[in-house]
Amino acid sequence: MKKRSMVQKVLLAMLLVWIIFTFSSCASLMAGLLGFDVAPPATSDSSLLFVELVAYTEGQRGTVDDDVVEVNFTSGFFPVVVDESGKEVPFSVIEGMTEAGLVFYKENLEPGIYTLQGIRYLWMTDYAFMNSPIRDMEFDGQRTDWVERQFFALDEPVSMELKAGSADSIGRYKAYFELMSDQYEKNPNMSVEDDENKAVLFRIESAEPENKMTLQLMKKWTYEPWQLWNIRSVLR
Repeated sequence: MKKRSMVQKVLLAMLLVWIIFTFSSCASLMAGLLGFDVAPPATSDSSLLFVELVAYTEGQRGTVDDDVVEVNFTSGFFPVVVDESGKEVPFSVIEGMTEAGLVFYKENLEPGIYTLQGIRYLWMTDYAFMNSPIRDMEFDGQRTDWVERQFFALDEPVSMELKAGSADSIGRYKAYFELMSDQYEKNPNMSVEDDENKAVLFRIESAEPENKMTLQLMKKWTYEPWQLWNIRSVLR
């Protein structure tokens, strides 16, 4: 009986390690295996665009192996990229990678000039979070109901030409931020309001428009739609 119990404990420990490894350290691999809702190219001219964002706060180093900010139910950072007509690109996001920060992507875009104008920060008060309808809980960067919106413009917008039938990246951007909750912790005499998630400081520390890290990562993704996009990568 004791031997069986020991075996069960060992198996349980191995399962726990596998779960942690799979869902934390291998987010990039899982992106490739499961696809994360990426669609295959719709036409020969269809293109895909990446943006990478590393956002960190006090007590973190701002490296990709840090506890990078997540896009969750109460807050999230989203790149604001517009096409030539001024229409904003509705990105999907992959988070939790060990090799990168937050990776935003949009497939089946029309070729043309795309411009990164800045970073939008969306956040919810505790009241809004508790009272918003469950059907609206998807935090996709485009929501307006129950959400507070802050926009942080780049000093110089970044534009690039997305060529027909290509997969490309508009670069990698690193930002430092602080929230109102940090101010409350530093100053216990402040009157606490329902705005702990509000950003009180945000600055872009580095901009790398030519960084193609996400295209390198995509080479390892084996899910068929990603392979089809990899064929169109500008790195090939």
